[in-house]
Amino acid sequence: MKPLCVSFVEQNSTLAEQVLAHLTTAGIQGHHYLGADELAAQNAHQISDVVVLDALTLGEQSLTYAAQLAKHPEIRVVMIAPATEPQERIAAITAGADVCISKPFNPSELIAIIERLAARLPRTLETGWTIDPVRALLTGPANNAIGLTAMETVLLTQLALAPEQALRSDALEMAIWGLSDFYNNKRLQVCVSRLRKKLTHRHGPEELLATCWRSTYQFVPRMHFAPKR
Repeated sequence: MKPLCVSFVEQNSTLAEQVLAHLTTAGIQGHHYLGADELAAQNAHQISDVVVLDALTLGEQSLTYAAQLAKHPEIRVVMIAPATEPQERIAAITAGADVCISKPFNPSELIAIIERLAARLPRTLETGWTIDPVRALLTGPANNAIGLTAMETVLLTQLALAPEQALRSDALEMAIWGLSDFYNNKRLQVCVSRLRKKLTHRHGPEELLATCWRSTYQFVPRMHFAPKR
């Protein structure tokens, strides 16, 4: 079986070496590019299964490259954005990134996300729940598509990537806004409440987005990612 191939765009060579070392340990083939020009020159989209883009390295081009890579159905895109820029992370998901994580990040967390994307995204399913982050749609077993806001899209994407599709509220707050505090906890509660009403209106009274262990949210039925178009 061909090893998983990951391209990493990062201007910090020391950080890139650390990530490549983690990739190698996990049995993943990694390629480092200092910028967008190197990525384009090497035709990385033709060899990569997952492309990891650093928003600080690419600057204003980061969303453009995410959108361009999203056009290739065989590629998954991870964006890394500053923890202090929550709107940039939401914009990355809207542009076409499959998932966006905060910087600084734990390389082991990045590896886990890459492996989960590779294992779950390529499937084409005829039944079950499907999340499409690019088109901001959640589709149920009866093919009833539910339109999602950018915040709802990030929320469900994070849950789909998490073990057992469950995350603590503080982890969700960090993923969406880059900060876990009282204000963002209230914002998360409002987002969850509105999403639940939307799900109930379209799907019925069955509890799909549950609260368990007081501060943990879980999407109960199994969610899969839609194949890219």
